[in-house]
Amino acid sequence: MDFKNIQEFLWPTIHDAESARKAAEQGLMAAAIYFLMSLGYFLSPEYFIAVGLSVLIVAACGYGARRMSRIAAVAGFIFVVPGIWTMATQGQKVAMVSTIIVSLLFLNAVRGTFAYHRYAKAKPPQPTVEVLPPEPPPSQDHQNPPQA
Repeated sequence: MDFKNIQEFLWPTIHDAESARKAAEQGLMAAAIYFLMSLGYFLSPEYFIAVGLSVLIVAACGYGARRMSRIAAVAGFIFVVPGIWTMATQGQKVAMVSTIIVSLLFLNAVRGTFAYHRYAKAKPPQPTVEVLPPEPPPSQDHQNPPQA
């Protein structure tokens, strides 16, 4: 895998509505990664309710971001970012790196949803068509036929 591909994945270039949509879809990918990261805690009976609720919230935010909801993308980002500090203070380096990646994916979803709505609101350039007046029909003079 090329460095340019990794860079494009971690920080996609947004130049039109379609690229904005692709960036926003990273919110659903972030939710899937968050679920995989939480799976161990999710299966534990003592953390089941708290982790299950957080997974549902992040999944809803990821789905909403995929549907171009700016509120869902921002909420997902805000919900995930404090996990970076939590993992750093607990000394869980692998979890911290994966939380940074999930946060970055949600940040891309925020960028994508806002850009998508900006591009959707902008009017596409209309083709210019020159309308010419109709040509008058050729006059046929029946009273004076042409003489040879």
